Amino acid sequence: MVPEVAVLLLGASIVGPLIIAAAVLALVGAGAVWLAGGQRRSARIRAGWQRQQVEAAQQPEAERDPLDELSTDELRLRAGSVLVAADNAVSSSEQELLFAQASYGEERIKPFQQDLEEATRHLRQSFSLQQQADQTPQDQQDEIRDLYKRIIHHCEQLDQTLTAHQEEFEGLRSLERDPTPALEQLQTRIDEFSRRRRTAEDALETMAQKYDDDALAQYRDNLTQSQRALESAEQEHRRAAEAVQAGDTAAAVVALHSGEQAAADVQRLVESMEQTEDRLAQARKNIEIGITQTEQDIAQAKALRTGTHREELAGPIAAAEQAVAQVRDVLQTQERIDPLRVLHSLEIAHRELDEPLNAIRDQQAKDRRAREVLDHELVSARNQVESAADYLRARRYGISATARTRMAEAQRCLAEAHERAEGEPARALDYAQQAGQLAAQAAQIAQREIAEGNLAHGGQVVIGGGHYGTGGGFGGMGYGYGYGRRPGGYGMGRAARTGMRMGRMAHRGRRF
Repeated sequence: MVPEVAVLLLGASIVGPLIIAAAVLALVGAGAVWLAGGQRRSARIRAGWQRQQVEAAQQPEAERDPLDELSTDELRLRAGSVLVAADNAVSSSEQELLFAQASYGEERIKPFQQDLEEATRHLRQSFSLQQQADQTPQDQQDEIRDLYKRIIHHCEQLDQTLTAHQEEFEGLRSLERDPTPALEQLQTRIDEFSRRRRTAEDALETMAQKYDDDALAQYRDNLTQSQRALESAEQEHRRAAEAVQAGDTAAAVVALHSGEQAAADVQRLVESMEQTEDRLAQARKNIEIGITQTEQDIAQAKALRTGTHREELAGPIAAAEQAVAQVRDVLQTQERIDPLRVLHSLEIAHRELDEPLNAIRDQQAKDRRAREVLDHELVSARNQVESAADYLRARRYGISATARTRMAEAQRCLAEAHERAEGEPARALDYAQQAGQLAAQAAQIAQREIAEGNLAHGGQVVIGGGHYGTGGGFGGMGYGYGYGRRPGGYGMGRAARTGMRMGRMAHRGRRF
């Protein structure tokens, strides 16, 4: 609440006007002093700023960071842009390594796997910094600017890591010399994913008998998305085959990279669908466990309320009892349900009851209680995190840095929960609950962004965002994400890189 300004009513005495006049004169005098002081301060600030500008201009160019010339809003946009590009590059690199490993074995891709691991560390640090920036109060502009600059520099290091052995990686795959083996491998993957997608489509009819439309909305969307991505992979495969027949190796390589990215999207979507049924079945089991645990806490809370007269427990007890009753009614109807939504509603009521109980329990009681519910919470959090991660990965071209940051933080919290489960069950429980909440936020943000993107394209779902084959992987983060530190920014597009590399090879008289 903003405090009201107290207005002092002066009595109708003869001293009233004198007091007011004196007060006015005092305010005028104080104002004059304040204005004079303010002018002096402003002059000192301007002089100091001018000195800083002169000193900065006298610094060698190599010591000056061009990011300092950007406003905070420009830094925020730049950091978000490079963070999205870095995340896409790491994802593309993972898929390229899978293709290379299938052809050449794990031993020959070790150097590139090490590059990917280092790039992934930079990516995690960047997401952690973005999370800190999101949580930093807006009046701390210096801290926020520093975080954005560190994000950009980490992404620059990530790009340099992925491009360090670019030519060696491309030489390993030898696509420019003979794209035929990669063409055959892409066809094999297309056939495999097409078969698995048909199996997932057949499973939908059975699942629809147990789960409602909300529970299967993402599954159906994945079917649609996977079909479009599959068609893109097939189209790029045809283009590559035609280019090989025409002797246009450069065009064949570009089409192959594009087809491989599309096939990777099909794989993600199919794997997500294959895991959905298990997640829904596990959530259905967890509902029964959740009911039992919530009823135990309700009994304990009632006993404490009676014995210690803690009336603050009355509201949470009533809410938990109502949630349990509603869930039991849903289960008894035998109607189709969304078990994840039902479980989530029960967990919210349970946590609201758990909070005042934890304020009363000692640490041993908290740990004992945490151990009782931790396994259930870890399974629930893992289902939420994996489901949200699948959604974001398969639609990564339309997802902002904000959703990706929440997702990365959810994954970090889930890892912390597993790591602390044995020795610090209460802390582990907190981390598991945070992971589930952050994953839900990431999915909600991503769904809103996808919906807005679809509206911008007339309601048509855009697969891959038109980005298949435009960069990423061991060529770096794609063209257009740099800020002027070197020509071309953070790497070039796949086609440009391939053309330049093949041009150099031709100039040296090499055949491919």
